[in-house]
Amino acid sequence: MECPKVANAIFVFVEIVKSNHQLSSKVGSVLTKLLCSRLDDDEMFERCKGLQKEKNDLACRVKSIMMEKDELSKVVADLKARLKVSESRLEESKLWAFKEREANKGLEEELPMYKKETVEQQEKGFHKAVR
Repeated sequence: MECPKVANAIFVFVEIVKSNHQLSSKVGSVLTKLLCSRLDDDEMFERCKGLQKEKNDLACRVKSIMMEKDELSKVVADLKARLKVSESRLEESKLWAFKEREANKGLEEELPMYKKETVEQQEKGFHKAVR
């Protein structure tokens, strides 16, 4: 009678060893997946840290660009004000030049008359001196 019990116990032992081996294999597989997942998480964490640093760098660049934009806006405003002043001066100069041209036209019209008078006076003086 002991033989069937021993045989049965051996059979049960073999089944337990097989199931233990299968369980060990499954546990190994789960551990491998867990390690891979952990490595993936570490890689993701590193990428996240890198992206966070890149985000901070970009935020600093945006801030410096905004400051530069503000400075350039001030320069543009100053240049626009100077342009308005220059344009008004140009208009004044054009008006002055127009007035001067008008005055010159009058003088140019009078010039032949004065030349003629001068020549006549010189001739009179010459004839007087000759007499």
